[in-house]
Amino acid sequence: MYAKPSVRTHNGNPWVTFCFCGPLMRLLWASGPADKGSDLWRRRRTMTWCGVVFVAGLLVRLALLWVASGPETRIGGEPISIARSLAATGAYADAYGAGVGPTAHCAPLHPLLVSVLFRLFGTGQAGSLVVAAFGCMAAAMAFAFLPALAVAGQLSRRAGVLAGMAGALLPVNYWSQTSGSFDAPYTALALAALFFLLCRSCQAGQFAKSEALQFGAVAGLACLLNPVLSTVLTAWAVTCLVRRRSQWRPILAFFAIVSLCVVCILAPWSLRNYLALGSPIWTRSNFGLELQVSNNDILTADLERNVRDPQFGLLHPFRGAGERAKVHAMGEVAYQRSKLRQAISWITGHKARFLRLTVERFRLFWLPNMRRPWQAVFEAALTISGLCGLALLFYRRHAFAWVAATALFAYPAVYYIIQVSPRYRFPLEPLLFLLSTYAAMEVTRMIAARGSTNSRAAGGRLSKATKA
Repeated sequence: MYAKPSVRTHNGNPWVTFCFCGPLMRLLWASGPADKGSDLWRRRRTMTWCGVVFVAGLLVRLALLWVASGPETRIGGEPISIARSLAATGAYADAYGAGVGPTAHCAPLHPLLVSVLFRLFGTGQAGSLVVAAFGCMAAAMAFAFLPALAVAGQLSRRAGVLAGMAGALLPVNYWSQTSGSFDAPYTALALAALFFLLCRSCQAGQFAKSEALQFGAVAGLACLLNPVLSTVLTAWAVTCLVRRRSQWRPILAFFAIVSLCVVCILAPWSLRNYLALGSPIWTRSNFGLELQVSNNDILTADLERNVRDPQFGLLHPFRGAGERAKVHAMGEVAYQRSKLRQAISWITGHKARFLRLTVERFRLFWLPNMRRPWQAVFEAALTISGLCGLALLFYRRHAFAWVAATALFAYPAVYYIIQVSPRYRFPLEPLLFLLSTYAAMEVTRMIAARGSTNSRAAGGRLSKATKA
């Protein structure tokens, strides 16, 4: 029983029509029951605030992009190389350079989107700017989800609006959400959408099959974007089963449908990899390479520092001609398996250094090194305040605490064993903004309540003294 929007519901908000048409608009409109007329009005206000946050975030990022873009906007990385190959030849190939051959180094969705933009606008300056603008749009939309997510998670809409506006106006992790070279802003948007859908299902408590199909479709596309999200989905399934044991049958059916949807969506990509590479890779092939590049005697735990090291090319084919030649000669699958064996051998023989690198990667994920000191301070403060907000949710025994904690636990797990970059943590930043805002509001409320209590106590004592 969810109200469907009529044509007239958003005539007064043209930017909402533009930003939230199609599937996203239907997601937001299905955020709750419409048994009362006031519910319709509340959803319209929530949608309006989502639109305001989106427009603010997009304008800020486009303005910064305009200021920062010099005579040439440079984008690069393996996803861009694959997108150029797709635009030119229609083949997922040449992740490490021209002529290297077919690849599954990246999950397919982001390079596919970029390749479409390259075909429309070219691979020069105009195309690079459009790719960066789409990254800005995805990042802004991730923060625009926060008002709706706060309502679906049974937090106050005010917390979602304040968190969304803070994230929209403070793009401190700037390059991660404005370059468009990597999937980070799109992954942030996908994670926000999954959060919203799961919270909606948990709030309704029905775990209906229609909701499972919708959640599964988004989850499948999310895994085609970034396979790390599959760990979050698995962890959410376990958390829901443990926390709602009395509903284990509908929850099990819900996540079974979700799993089936994910498998069906990933199957064509796996078949392509079997035909092109000789192995049915379901998401991406590069884990062996990343593990070996991250665990050795040469490089550090910090990806941004490593890519500036001349020795990086000795280990990674994107920078090293020798490693590129090995990929071309061996084939990508055999090369990745060789790298995985090297990584496991090194870790087995260097347990102490591996442990030190793991601790450092944990620190870099949550307290990242940034280009400017003030950015590092802000990111550290965001982490700490977000964790304080999570602790307050657990103290209040709020159901959203478990959903949030599961994502914060599961998402970064793989990044503790491979080199870390600030862009890897960006998909969690909308959630950290929401938790930080909740913490600030709760602390403010407690201070105000204590002040009110003290004032009443002082008034009572004064009244007694007057009577005496």
